[in-house]
Amino acid sequence: MAQKKTTKKAEAEKKTNEVVAEVETKKETVKKTVDKKTEEKATEEKAEEKKTAVKAKAKTTAKATATKAAAKTKKTVKKAKTAIKEKVESKTAHPKVFIQYQGNESKMSVIIDRIKEQYAAEGHKVEEIETLNVYLKPEDASAYYVINDNNSGKVFLF
Repeated sequence: MAQKKTTKKAEAEKKTNEVVAEVETKKETVKKTVDKKTEEKATEEKAEEKKTAVKAKAKTTAKATATKAAAKTKKTVKKAKTAIKEKVESKTAHPKVFIQYQGNESKMSVIIDRIKEQYAAEGHKVEEIETLNVYLKPEDASAYYVINDNNSGKVFLF
């Protein structure tokens, strides 16, 4: 009987050792699985952070690109307007007007220059002229003018 108890004890101890070994193996497997899950979660979090950073950078880059594009567009529009204005001005005929009376002759551009000179001599700035109305009276050899609807004067035609 003593041998049976020893055998039973040995068998119980053997089974206990097998169960302990199996538990240790399962414990290691669970630990590895938990570690893998933890690593996967950390990797996912890092990927999400990178994705968020990339989105933020993309937004910033898109805004900067849009701002640059808008500035370029404004410059292009401004250049186009200037070019159109220059073309229109170059195609517009600039007539030369001559006044002839009793053997005397004068150009309208010369008369306008005299008017501007007289206006400046009175202490005004020529750049301030917005409107200029000129009335010619050849029998008096005079050109009467009104500048900006409040300044008037007279210059000689010939």
